[in-house]
Amino acid sequence: MLLLGVLTGCGDTSLNTAGRSSSTSGLGEGAESSDTGVSTVPGNTSSPPQIGVNSIRFFWTQGSDMADHEMGRQGGSEEGAVQSFTLPDIVFADFAELGVQAYRQFFTADLLWDVVEPRDDDWQFERADAVLMKSPSEPIVTLFSLQYASPNPPWATSEDMFQKTLGAEARDYLTTVVKRYAPYVRYWELGNEMDHWRIADPEGSLASEADPETPGTHSLPSCLPVDGFTPQEQGAFLAEAAALIRELDPDAVILMPGMSGLDTYQLTSWLPGLVEGGGSDWFDIVGYHYYLSWFRFPAARRALADMLMDVGLEDKSVWLTETGSSASFTLSQRTNYPNSARSQAADIFRRVLPAYAAGDDLVLWHTYIGSPDTPDNSWRCYGLRDEQGRNSSAYASFQLLTSELMPVDHVEALAEEGLYGCNAYRVTTGEGAVRYVVWGAGVWEVPSGMSEVTEVVVSREESFAWHSVSPGEVLILGDVPLLLR
Repeated sequence: MLLLGVLTGCGDTSLNTAGRSSSTSGLGEGAESSDTGVSTVPGNTSSPPQIGVNSIRFFWTQGSDMADHEMGRQGGSEEGAVQSFTLPDIVFADFAELGVQAYRQFFTADLLWDVVEPRDDDWQFERADAVLMKSPSEPIVTLFSLQYASPNPPWATSEDMFQKTLGAEARDYLTTVVKRYAPYVRYWELGNEMDHWRIADPEGSLASEADPETPGTHSLPSCLPVDGFTPQEQGAFLAEAAALIRELDPDAVILMPGMSGLDTYQLTSWLPGLVEGGGSDWFDIVGYHYYLSWFRFPAARRALADMLMDVGLEDKSVWLTETGSSASFTLSQRTNYPNSARSQAADIFRRVLPAYAAGDDLVLWHTYIGSPDTPDNSWRCYGLRDEQGRNSSAYASFQLLTSELMPVDHVEALAEEGLYGCNAYRVTTGEGAVRYVVWGAGVWEVPSGMSEVTEVVVSREESFAWHSVSPGEVLILGDVPLLLR
């Protein structure tokens, strides 16, 4: 970080202060607090944005393949001692240290159909009970399956007829799970990344994802639709499932399946088709995932906002339920900055703040505990902690964000100029304090009221160093964000 003299604006231009503040719903104010102490809302009431983590490896055993679940396959079930840092009490204590308010996808303790009922009427709730019934943070529960959700039971075979509407088995699964956990769970997500069913379209290619050993692909269910499973048919199925959940739990808040990205197919085919087939009253929250480079996000998020207007969903709360980047230099999929521990830690701020400024009410970082840096693992090194439970640089950056900025009242984008310009955000906290976060190319003048600055990235062994600054001083920007207070 370098200081210059007095200069106005980002580079040669002044700041664009016509920012957009986030003001829709989330897990925050607006309703009674749950027994966990986390305030909840029904999904369409104004509340401050919140933060959490995605993909938590509870009860993970030594020697289990951490890459399996991230590729859509079961993992963590091998014999061996459970690693202590994956026990619920230790995880939840760490969540408190991190400032985690919500979490989603908790492998081996999930309520996914193949986890809790792998065989007909063979219910396995021990691990889910240990997590969900004692959780001090807000759980967001994904139902049916991690990939390719449908009303077909896990034990269905290739000889069975693919079901597109709720049958007796699916109704029994939903009824059993919701009745058991409604006192502890308010947020139910119906499926996850169901736009992957595109490969079952007549013009799709089932073979492209049929090999479970192919890195980066998801294992297909045994029972497949011979004529596809269209977005419209998915919408009808999900609306039917949501209606049953609301009968069982009138206070339920329902998320549509998180979209796997913000590409053309998701925005112009899958999302409109989902609404066409099932309407929009069945869900309260729009969910999406974003793993590409941070500098592409503002344009992609604007495209989502435009499509939400087009399909009449502009009043829905929007949650970014998966975002993150890898610390592995050798992994160039999704991001290639090139990737490093430093770029991953910087992405904590470079992803969360633009999402808040765009109006997202919840951002979940993927992932909490990462998987090993092995060549065949296309999701390696995404964690705030590594596979041995050691904190990463991103862990410290996450903790800095929550300690300095949360609770957030609103975030304004002052400049979003991408890779070759200035990116500046004004954050107003719930207590009324003002912070600024800025990075990119060029220079930036310290605003009035600011007296200290730090880079948001440190190594594992370091602590954040705050330096004195004065209004009018100019900072030279770089790819690591600067936090001013």
